[in-house]
Amino acid sequence: RHVMLAFALGAMAVAYLDRVCISTAAPAIKADLALDDAQMGWVFSAFTLAYALFEVPAGWLADRFGARWMLARIVLWWSAMTAATGFARGFASLVALRWLFGMGEAGVLPSLARAFGRWLPERERGRAFGLTIMAGALGGAITQPIVVWMLQHFSWREAFPLFGAVGIFFAAA
Repeated sequence: RHVMLAFALGAMAVAYLDRVCISTAAPAIKADLALDDAQMGWVFSAFTLAYALFEVPAGWLADRFGARWMLARIVLWWSAMTAATGFARGFASLVALRWLFGMGEAGVLPSLARAFGRWLPERERGRAFGLTIMAGALGGAITQPIVVWMLQHFSWREAFPLFGAVGIFFAAA
């Protein structure tokens, strides 16, 4: 059960790494794709809207097929969409990729809740969920300096496939 919890914490850290990296890279993306602030707002909203709309269906899939299968699918999907972000050619493709990212990442928390319900004693579930939320926040916090460093050495187009690779390696593990 401790290994499962470690993977849950890792999944949340990687989720927030991939989710948040676009905000730090936004100035470079805006300049390269000639986007304005309103368009970037739509890009950010596409993820959030899709994430919200697909959360319940993804939770149903976790109940139907199990948390392990669902989490592997979720991590692979969001990693592919993170990597593909580097190939966006304009506003429409960036919005579509962020929509697909949000759609694919939806269900991570219901899947983790399902795993906690199955693998952890009831008295440990609240603490495990708290640690999971903390791991996501820490993943998001460390993302900013990592992205800044990466953008000093790589273009934003090169950085996104590297971020996507993190999740693919995680899913393989």
